[in-house]
Amino acid sequence: MKKLFIIPFLGLALACGGGGGSTPAGPSTPSVFEGPWIGSMHSNSGSSVTAEALILANGQVRYVGSNGIQGAGAVSGTASAMQSSGTLFAPTGYEFTTGLTTSTFSLTGSGTSGVSLSGTYSAAGDTGTFTFSYDAAADYAIPVVMANVAGAYQSTTTSSGYSTQGRLSSTGVFTGSDTYGGTFTGTLTAVDPAKNAFTVAVTYSAPGIPATAYRGLAFFEFGGNTMLNIQASASTNEFAGGFVRTGP
Repeated sequence: MKKLFIIPFLGLALACGGGGGSTPAGPSTPSVFEGPWIGSMHSNSGSSVTAEALILANGQVRYVGSNGIQGAGAVSGTASAMQSSGTLFAPTGYEFTTGLTTSTFSLTGSGTSGVSLSGTYSAAGDTGTFTFSYDAAADYAIPVVMANVAGAYQSTTTSSGYSTQGRLSSTGVFTGSDTYGGTFTGTLTAVDPAKNAFTVAVTYSAPGIPATAYRGLAFFEFGGNTMLNIQASASTNEFAGGFVRTGP
């Protein structure tokens, strides 16, 4: 088994097996930091990753780092301060250098709604800082007409690490396959018809990996080519990717 001798939060190692189950739910209190965010996380060890996050009005949050690690949990706070905690998930087929496929995290920071967020984080064996800016390219407060974003999609940034091709239908059904031999099918359902935020359910299977059901969030970015960002997890691992629309 290949190991990467770096911090558990930013480091992964190859593993075996998969899993299934439910995902963390957000709190019932509204979040002033609602919307999509982009930024980076910097470990005190010197490592760093870029990341994208989505915070719903009820405080539910998901983010995915460029290393494929996903966080799911809840955000709370005041008009300028925030706290967040939840579970980290390794991509399917990988584990943290602790030997586990999940970990916990917590963040504490401050910011301005719709502008910026920054602060510190901690996870098992790692601490560091984060800096995020509001993702205006996502047009969060504009309804998404599914027929306008339907078409062919592809990605080289999925959590499986393999190039992926897929198709989104005008009814929100997303299907595809990757170069590893994996296949997936899922559905997008609007969280609020007036906003660019969706719940997503995806089932993925591949050679040596049993079919696993993932649940999470998704949103579109429109700064250039349309991109569908999916952030979903099972009980022990995650499915995520940025899928770029390539045609009708």
